[in-house]
Amino acid sequence: MKKFICVIAGFVLLSFTAFGEEVEDVYMGEMSLEGEFLDSDLLKISVVAGEMLQPVLGTAFNVIFDSESLDFLKYEPGDFLERGGDPFYLVKNEESRVIFGETLRREDSFPVGGGVVAEFYFQILEESEFNFSFYNGVVSTLDVVRQDIDKILWADLAITRGDGELLVDLDYSKNSVFEVSGFEISKLLPWLLVLAGGGGVFFVYYLSKKQEEKRP
Repeated sequence: MKKFICVIAGFVLLSFTAFGEEVEDVYMGEMSLEGEFLDSDLLKISVVAGEMLQPVLGTAFNVIFDSESLDFLKYEPGDFLERGGDPFYLVKNEESRVIFGETLRREDSFPVGGGVVAEFYFQILEESEFNFSFYNGVVSTLDVVRQDIDKILWADLAITRGDGELLVDLDYSKNSVFEVSGFEISKLLPWLLVLAGGGGVFFVYYLSKKQEEKRP
């Protein structure tokens, strides 16, 4: 009996390791929003690229905001794509959204890793919880087969003065992840399945032993 339990425990531990490595390799990169209150009526929102595994040629997205609480003032370029050359920018402000696009030239050096893509400045019109979300986000590389990099995590932002919290947008993430207290449910589910499978085997073994005990 003890040997059987040890085998099940070892199987579960090995499965934890395997599933953990698989989940870590799901995403090819991340685009997130970070907020900072500069003074009584200014809010800076930074678009940050993180852990890009493929060279990035360019990116485009909309940032949705509440135009009744915020007024878009200006943007400043970040350092991420600037490391590769002199990129082209397209920035347009429409009601409740900032349309942004940035691309390098074919002969430029395409960066990997992370950095600030751009910074957006807003004037606060009314104090509230400020929500920012990505829409139609895409990250591109120089690939003749598939230019868009798949599996980019787009993380939205909800922020109030003195406190900010990153949220994950399930609609525009290439792979949906739901976070609870900093732990990803996608990492928990495989563990639960393994435990359920191991528990089922143990239950069958237990029933078989009970049947043997009942036999004369």
